[in-house]
Amino acid sequence: MKRVLFLMLTALLLVACEGPQGPKGDQGDPGVGTWKIIDLKVDKWQYSNAANNNYFYADFNVPELTEFIYDYGMTQCYIEYNSGTEDRIQQLLPITRHREESVTEGGETKWVFYTETIDYDYGIGNVRIYLTQSDFNYEIDTTWEPEPMLFRLVLLW
Repeated sequence: MKRVLFLMLTALLLVACEGPQGPKGDQGDPGVGTWKIIDLKVDKWQYSNAANNNYFYADFNVPELTEFIYDYGMTQCYIEYNSGTEDRIQQLLPITRHREESVTEGGETKWVFYTETIDYDYGIGNVRIYLTQSDFNYEIDTTWEPEPMLFRLVLLW
């Protein structure tokens, strides 16, 4: 009995594996699995001094960031260091770096240590990039501002 059942099952499997190919399916959604990379260059930073919350920022109009991407897609933003050289690298935001620099006051040079944070947020059609320093005291030296920076915004949907 087991032998008959085995033979019938084997025959059924061999017959079921053959036959003509079925009809071609419908075309899928053309927007699925798509991405776009947009370079965002900050040449001149804006300054905000809102109630003990000092920071620099740069606003970008990004019409490619649609309501569909906002609701169902995602964004990632990178800063690019050493742009235009073979040593260029990218770092995903947000990023926090501990920095130091020498400052000369009254003929005396001393080292200043601080933390710099760069992050971003976005809405439909726009992106804002923030640069904040831990010892931010812009009122003391209003001539200082961050250097130009290049960012890469990746839209995924």
